[in-house]
Amino acid sequence: MPTFVLSTNLSRSTIPDVLGEELTDLLSKTLGKPKQYIAVHIVPDQMMHFGGSTEPCALASLSSIGKISNKENKDYSKMLFDLVNKHLHISPSRMYIIFQDLDRANVGWNGSTFA
Repeated sequence: MPTFVLSTNLSRSTIPDVLGEELTDLLSKTLGKPKQYIAVHIVPDQMMHFGGSTEPCALASLSSIGKISNKENKDYSKMLFDLVNKHLHISPSRMYIIFQDLDRANVGWNGSTFA
């Protein structure tokens, strides 16, 4: 059930469709979770400032039940920043990723929760 949300001030026309597919593949492999449970949400055209500038920037969050820890997050950061930079040319210094380890009881799916 991992979710990755990427908000950016870039326009939709500059975001390649393949980015969502590559993020899904990357997250599935690195988190060890089936692709059918990975949700990726890319939110373009946002009014965003980073460090007082409207140059290209992004805010992201990665939420998962488990697989979120200090050591793992450093590896995830490297891979996610690299992939976003590859496709969107957003400098890693102009993006934050927030990691959230979720409790099973706090995640609803298919009419129930994961607890």
